[in-house]
Amino acid sequence: MAAAQPLRFAPLPLEDPKIIHEQIGGLIDFLTEQAEVSIQWTHFRDYGDLLTAFHEGEIDLAYLGPLPLAILQRDHSHAQPLGCFREADGAPHYTCSLVAYADDSLFPSEIQGKRIGLTQPYSTCGWLAVSEMLRAAGRRLDGDTNQFTYAGNHAKAALGVVRGRFDVAGVKTAIAQRYAHLNLEPIAESQHWPGFSLVANTATLSAAMVARLQQVLASLEDLEHKPALAQLTAAWGPQIRHGIVAPRECDYAAVTDALSYLPWPIPGAPITGAPIPDAPISGAPLPETPMTPEKRITSLQQASGRPAEVVAPMPPRAEAQSQAIQRP
Repeated sequence: MAAAQPLRFAPLPLEDPKIIHEQIGGLIDFLTEQAEVSIQWTHFRDYGDLLTAFHEGEIDLAYLGPLPLAILQRDHSHAQPLGCFREADGAPHYTCSLVAYADDSLFPSEIQGKRIGLTQPYSTCGWLAVSEMLRAAGRRLDGDTNQFTYAGNHAKAALGVVRGRFDVAGVKTAIAQRYAHLNLEPIAESQHWPGFSLVANTATLSAAMVARLQQVLASLEDLEHKPALAQLTAAWGPQIRHGIVAPRECDYAAVTDALSYLPWPIPGAPITGAPIPDAPISGAPLPETPMTPEKRITSLQQASGRPAEVVAPMPPRAEAQSQAIQRP
């Protein structure tokens, strides 16, 4: 390897680490080979801890969503995006969705006194996008007697609705679509946010290394005109298989502007290094919802027809010992 020390790479904890590896491992392998570097994965459970580690020089390369990137760049000028990834439609941006259990026939304007699942405080699809979607419907995340809880990642937020823990949840639209077979439906969609980015830490990486990484990633632009590369990336995860665009084509301004009306600190954001709160941030603690057979779905793995790793593990509870997951 050309680099004496491995590059320390950290992905956002969008899902279980195993799923994250499956989703973006192809890209990291490609960078390793093409840039002739060794890359060491570093996982964080909390977004805030990842940003702190990046700021303190413990991370060289990160896979970040637009809000974490904007927060990082606000007081760390060495965070340099190398490009943002295209979605399945080819656009260098994505949306967040507010999802509910389809049988509940819930409308955004009816979200009063509801249990709302958020991903993490610094997630774009967390407080930022959910408060925006509710505001458009004349409702408030931190009002209308609603209660919100940080689930920890997108998959846990979505599955929290399926299990009856939340009435609604905010997740990345592309991730929400993976759980449509579990009777989840989007009831609102956010504005467009710039795609996820691979971000270099110019405080820890040399200019030559940053240029090398940039050159390799640039080869993933315009995949429609590069059939050999398109065939290679087709086996990658859906979040990164559609190629990348140069930073100048990523509209980061919308997120920077959003910081001006985002409450700071974000309500419920844990102290760096502390566990993510598992109880509601506003109102009384959410009671355990008794499971009843009215709305029964078979086990998540059986119902999905998909590999088991796509489904997050059930939390410990007596009902989990049965072969069916029952939703009230």
